[in-house]
Amino acid sequence: MIKVMENHSQSRFIPWPSRFLPRNALRTAILGVLLMFAVCSGVQALPVQGLYQEEIAVANQSDQERRRAYREAFALVITKVTGESRWLEHPQIVSALNSADRYVAEVSFRSGGGASQQAGQLEVRFDQSLIDSLLEGANIPVWDVNRASVLLWITVQDIAGRRTMLGSSSEHELLDQVRAFSDRRAVPVLIPLLDLEDRLLVTADRAWTLDTESLRKAADRYAADSVLAGRILVTPTGDLVGFWQFIFRDDIQVFDHIHNDMTSYMEMPLDRAAVTLASYFGLVASEFEREDRVVLRVNDINDLQSYARLVQYLESLSVVRQIKIDALRTDSLELELQLLGTRQILTEFISLGRDLQPVDFVPGQAVGEVLHYRWTR
Repeated sequence: MIKVMENHSQSRFIPWPSRFLPRNALRTAILGVLLMFAVCSGVQALPVQGLYQEEIAVANQSDQERRRAYREAFALVITKVTGESRWLEHPQIVSALNSADRYVAEVSFRSGGGASQQAGQLEVRFDQSLIDSLLEGANIPVWDVNRASVLLWITVQDIAGRRTMLGSSSEHELLDQVRAFSDRRAVPVLIPLLDLEDRLLVTADRAWTLDTESLRKAADRYAADSVLAGRILVTPTGDLVGFWQFIFRDDIQVFDHIHNDMTSYMEMPLDRAAVTLASYFGLVASEFEREDRVVLRVNDINDLQSYARLVQYLESLSVVRQIKIDALRTDSLELELQLLGTRQILTEFISLGRDLQPVDFVPGQAVGEVLHYRWTR
């Protein structure tokens, strides 16, 4: 299921470009909240929309209530754009928070109905360039529009000892929290179908023991960039005792999480996953000032359609500024790319998708003048 924020009739939000464009505009291409709660296979990094807008409930339309809504929306937007709530404690962000109205670009109000026409929802869109400039000045990294996906695999044991894996069709309070988190933080979360293929890949016993090999195979099926897996024991007193594992590339984090409140239990493990991904992929704007050029050699480009898809894909990447054909062969071609950033950053962005697979190097490591890939779409 894919949830998309609705546009209210009182306002008109103009889509922003999907890539970092002019340098002096501070790469304002981070789009905002396409809230992905996907259950389908064949996806990996997922684009998000609406990062710079929020909807806040207000009791009335007074100036005081409006300023409160601005501050609350501003804090949520900063957390979404950076991926980490810790930046709200940065002195420059604290100062900006107290004058959040200066960053507002557009506001619309939707009445909540009922007896009081003063209460309702205030939808606030902030000026991207102003927020990006603020983050750049504070040297705070921004998490790009193409965000790494998280496959969530949860097994719950109730007080009767019954174990249940939670899937896309499950109705459970923990999954409601996941949906809310995905919405609020713009983190693409994938929920397994738990069909026959899933249950063969990850049996109930393997799920409970958090078997890493099985979970990696499941991640391959869903083309997920990472896996957050947990086993949760519900005690007779209502406590939730959980053991968690977060798998991202070669790194495996293992941690406990014990809480006595079901309604907020998922916040901690999901936040840990989001922070890990944001800290890995987040970039400060100054890194995009370090321009670079690289030759991209791509195999298996056999027809005009493949070439067009390749160029379209490369143009969607934030770090690619310009593309020029360097050499054309029977089944491959070479492209010269002008980058807004380093070639190492380019390989990291490409690694979030499955369209290009490296032939003779490891993404993120030091690379030479030519990057050799194979086109797989």
